[in-house]
Amino acid sequence: MKRIIASITCILMLMCFSSCDSKPEGNVDFGDYVIPSEADTTSKYDESQLINADNSWQSAYALSYTYYDKKTGQSTIAEGRCGKYYQSLDYATNITTFMSQEDGYIIQYMLDSNTKKGTAAVVTDGSMDSLHSGFMLLSVCDPYFPVYTNVKKVGSDFVAQRSATRYKQVQTENGAETQIAYVWVDDMFGFASRCELYDAQTQELLMKWELQDFTQNVTEDGVKINIDAYTITTE
Repeated sequence: MKRIIASITCILMLMCFSSCDSKPEGNVDFGDYVIPSEADTTSKYDESQLINADNSWQSAYALSYTYYDKKTGQSTIAEGRCGKYYQSLDYATNITTFMSQEDGYIIQYMLDSNTKKGTAAVVTDGSMDSLHSGFMLLSVCDPYFPVYTNVKKVGSDFVAQRSATRYKQVQTENGAETQIAYVWVDDMFGFASRCELYDAQTQELLMKWELQDFTQNVTEDGVKINIDAYTITTE
């Protein structure tokens, strides 16, 4: 598997360039993050160089981010989570994923703002405590990313008015550069707040996402959706 940037996809395993092609579309997952191995890292490095992710923000937040890939185009996605509620809106489709924690299970709603219709399904093997949102899945960073042999720190920047460290990763094959990724890692929480993936030969942008705004400590009232406003079909 080819190494990719510092981010990852739904399975949250070691990265490869091809894995970044999947649009999140508000997808969520209930698995636990598994720290990748130290393969492909420099032989000697300072432990302080590793990414120390702080996931404390994940219990109550609101954020939005733009997402683009060559296959599906661009969208803006907004997420919010607090207590027993989670929601994610894809502005390209006007489809909202809304989740409500009940006693021992979760009800997941897919709501269409265009038609005011939706579907509801019961998730019996998940809980809000272990839920990983679309942005969490998209932006998680391998702790060892900064010390990969093909990664170089190239500066500091701001993303969504938040300080971030910018890295460059170059993928080579048979001695030739094939893909180049730029990754901005949030200095406070250690997630990838921005990512750009290019074809090294043509300089074509293949994929990009970027955090637009980020707020902590939102309330349940700011996340909850009035389901009565929709005609719901049960799956």
